[in-house]
Amino acid sequence: MNSLQLPIDDELKANLPKEVWDELLEYISQVQFMQNLIAPEETRGFIADREILEYESDEGTMVPYEDGRRVVDITNPHILQDMDYFRERALFFERNGRYTNLVPNHNPKSEYAEFWRGELRKWRDGLVRPDGEWIPGELYFYWNYSPIWLTERAGKSKKRTNRVRKFPRPWLGDYIFHHYIHAAKEKGMHGKLLKTRGVGFSFKAGAWSPRNMYVLPGSGNPNFHLASEKTFLSGDKGIWGKILDTLDWVGEHTPFSRMRLIDGKRAMEVQLGYEDEYGSRQGLLSSVYGISLKDNPDKARGIRGPFIHYEEDGLFPNLEKAWNVNRKAVEDGGVASGFMLAGGTGGVEGASFEGSEKLFYQHGAYNIYGIPNVFDRNTDGTTTCGFFWPAYLNRNLCYEVENGEPDVIKATVEVLLDRYDVKYSASDALALTQKKAEEPMTPQEAVMRTEGTVFPVSDLKEYLEEISVTKDSFLSKHYIGRLVLDPQNGSVYWKLDPDAVPLRSYEIVGGDKSGALEIFEMPRKNAEGQIASGRYIAGIDPIDSDTGQSLFSLLIMDTFTDRIVAEYSGRPRTAKEAYEICYRSLLFYNAQANYESNLKGLFSYFDQKNALHLLADVPQILKDMDFVKSTNLYGNKAKGTHANAGINSWGRLLQADWQRSRVTSPESEEDERLNLHTLRSFGYLQECIKWNSDGNFDRVSAGGMLFVLREDRFKRIQTAKSNQDKRQKKLSEDPFFKKNFRNGHLKGMDVFSDLGDVK
Repeated sequence: MNSLQLPIDDELKANLPKEVWDELLEYISQVQFMQNLIAPEETRGFIADREILEYESDEGTMVPYEDGRRVVDITNPHILQDMDYFRERALFFERNGRYTNLVPNHNPKSEYAEFWRGELRKWRDGLVRPDGEWIPGELYFYWNYSPIWLTERAGKSKKRTNRVRKFPRPWLGDYIFHHYIHAAKEKGMHGKLLKTRGVGFSFKAGAWSPRNMYVLPGSGNPNFHLASEKTFLSGDKGIWGKILDTLDWVGEHTPFSRMRLIDGKRAMEVQLGYEDEYGSRQGLLSSVYGISLKDNPDKARGIRGPFIHYEEDGLFPNLEKAWNVNRKAVEDGGVASGFMLAGGTGGVEGASFEGSEKLFYQHGAYNIYGIPNVFDRNTDGTTTCGFFWPAYLNRNLCYEVENGEPDVIKATVEVLLDRYDVKYSASDALALTQKKAEEPMTPQEAVMRTEGTVFPVSDLKEYLEEISVTKDSFLSKHYIGRLVLDPQNGSVYWKLDPDAVPLRSYEIVGGDKSGALEIFEMPRKNAEGQIASGRYIAGIDPIDSDTGQSLFSLLIMDTFTDRIVAEYSGRPRTAKEAYEICYRSLLFYNAQANYESNLKGLFSYFDQKNALHLLADVPQILKDMDFVKSTNLYGNKAKGTHANAGINSWGRLLQADWQRSRVTSPESEEDERLNLHTLRSFGYLQECIKWNSDGNFDRVSAGGMLFVLREDRFKRIQTAKSNQDKRQKKLSEDPFFKKNFRNGHLKGMDVFSDLGDVK
């Protein structure tokens, strides 16, 4: 590693819980971005080791930049040096209380005027160092003209800090993030940030609008900050106050105009300028607005300008619609006239975060600049994503102050220790998930759902990432084909079908949704070639019409091993095709299924097939728990489960409890895994991870039916065993045995007591 990192040695190992030590090594070995940042100096290199940056000329040829700026690799950055070169004005102000010692002079040819024209150029174009190191204009303005509230150690205390208003320190995170923004703009694209808490994103975004208002003046260049609720714009944590603070600072400490036609005090709108003696508007006329969209993504329809920012995009209902509505206003004929940026933090509650996740991973659909995904576990950069700011990048007191180079190892250790404490001290099952999402090490951790779900999202995500690495070999063990019905004897056999394509993703956009049966384990037969009755059970989430978006979903479980062994999820051309696949699957496994009886089509189809015995009666456990009434049950009402909110909630809880439990099947007595580690359905895993009350999750619904039936069968077994024990107890208390037996021995026959089993 490079010399900036906390050494990974025996001393560190001795001071960490084994679990934390193992996790530390896992992250380092599996996350490429971490490896890039901790690499030795000779591997990471310095700016002088990079090539001169080129741009495409009007003739289509690549031309080197005349100012000698060099290539900046956002995902594999060089080691920063002498970054105070880019903070000269901030450092000067800290020493002198002003930006220059030049005497104010309104003569446009004066040295004073030239100095400030030079600063305005740096706000616009950035600054290039003689060795080719450079920063964009937004970062120059932020570092030198936008003081923020920083956390500093209080005296010599290691545990107490104070918040003080100072110029931003140089951070590698700020450096590569602003280069990401610059590259996106150069390509006529937009930006997406997924981040940990505490990186000062609202300070950065709050500096860009004031910078634009001076660099890009005019009434036709307004800047916009959008949020789902006004509270995310105003208040101590809101971005609007930071915008006003920066405008006030520039107005007070520079000669640039501070006069405002609209001052932003009563409404979230500021416009620079003034009215002349004739009532005409004069001056810069540039403006900035804060707009709360609430539940109306069309509220900002038609806005256009150099900068549109989505604050806390994880809390945006209909984020995708709002994004696409506004995108039309800032793009024309493949050319972007404005830049849009969405930023969000992990750990956000509710279903709205799905839009933020889509912008990050499916960036191409939204014209968002994508970079190699070196941030997730076991990714090699062959896929792309938005910009991710992990918890180990510039964590407080975990970086070199002079140039902002992060101590990744120290930061990671602190994050993992925090998680360890939460894991073993918090009573809330979701506390660890919340902690991981708010301080994520990977993007997958950042997009964990933290509300409205009982599923062990963190463990499910880790397992999904693990099997995704070897997806091809993992899936090669599955049987993909179709089930053929033998007309002679009515038996069903499996046949390979190269054209069969199972649906393995929760999100399916377009294409054929017919799906195919995917068998994880073939049915087990006894010595007589038969499948034990009751060994296999199933859960079904049916469909009732030939049109619609919902999938027909079937999950089959082996109750002997307690594993899910087969799945069919799809939307064939007609509902009857799905019913037939289900019918043959149940015959193939000799399984009985619990299904959502709210829809009647499946019952009618099985009735026509004289196969109602394959559909389970209303589970007795639902009657015992007063989920359903036990009177007047006939026809379709006598079969399956009439689902409601209470039953569905209980079904999800049963699934989650099973997932968290240790593997206990007879074949795996030594197994330390959780049941979730036996899951082989990518679609089911994704649905459990993404589940929320607003979405449609067909596999989870089928799982609910399956696990209600599993719980019913389990209770039946327990009841039968209990009854058997009672019968045995009553038999042992029969007067005959009391009269003729003593301590299990027939009275008068103790002579045989030494004959062992004979007694």
